[in-house]
Amino acid sequence: MTENTPYQQLTRTFQRLSRFSHLAAIAGWDMFAMMPPGGSVARGEALAELGVLQHQILTDKKVGQWLQEARLQDLNDVEQANLREMQRQYDQAALLPESLVEAKSLAGSRCEHAWRSQRPANDWTGFADNLREVVRLSRQEAQIRADARGGSRYDALLDIFEPDMTSARLDSLFADLKSWLPSLLSQAVEKQAKQTLIAPQGPFPIAEQRELGLQAMRILGFDFDGGAPRHQRPPVLRRRTPGCAHHHPLQRKRPAQRSVRRDPRNRPRPLRAESTSPVGRPARRTRPLHRYPRVAEPVF
Repeated sequence: MTENTPYQQLTRTFQRLSRFSHLAAIAGWDMFAMMPPGGSVARGEALAELGVLQHQILTDKKVGQWLQEARLQDLNDVEQANLREMQRQYDQAALLPESLVEAKSLAGSRCEHAWRSQRPANDWTGFADNLREVVRLSRQEAQIRADARGGSRYDALLDIFEPDMTSARLDSLFADLKSWLPSLLSQAVEKQAKQTLIAPQGPFPIAEQRELGLQAMRILGFDFDGGAPRHQRPPVLRRRTPGCAHHHPLQRKRPAQRSVRRDPRNRPRPLRAESTSPVGRPARRTRPLHRYPRVAEPVF
């Protein structure tokens, strides 16, 4: 196979996109974990610009032409699988205008930056004002995708993460779970009730938590020459891939048992039953169900 075949042209293009995504991941992580607040606007604009550039490269007419021509080539199984994924990414990106890609990235950055101060202050009202724009843009994206593929907006976003999955199929899957999972949970609870539980007594110093994390990373074979651990609060709106929807935070009450909440100084303290958090965890039904409405671009 020569170096200038359509498939090789596509390979080079997607390698380039992957490198841009890697760069965006580093800049995004630094923005959330290390960068002082004063740099958030400039960094958000830079990430939005990079997202637009990725979108332009991916939706270039030449990419569409190479995809058509590559289907006529004699490709092996791996290359055919790659081609299918390239086509899918191209089709997904081509639906969205650059203006929406940029607006989503900027809205996500603003929401994330404000959340840093709103979270410890439990300022749900202020956070909701920023989140409202994120949701509006996500709904706009969902409508564009639904108009193009047919079906509901929910299914259009669901298809990003679970190709060909629909809400009807999910209803069937959860109906099956409902038929046997409650009894299994009851058995587990009954068994646990007969056992003596040793509850960990906190608070736990950050240094000791870090050492525990390092030990786990060593066991898993983490390459410390290729990356370094850092202490950070998880971002409220995680970046993933261009145009993807992700989970949004919901305010909800948490049970007092087995719950830990950190104060602004990162010292663990018990979470009272009456306490509420402006950023609760999304319901864990399946991966795609808690991945939108979403915002910006990639992260690790």
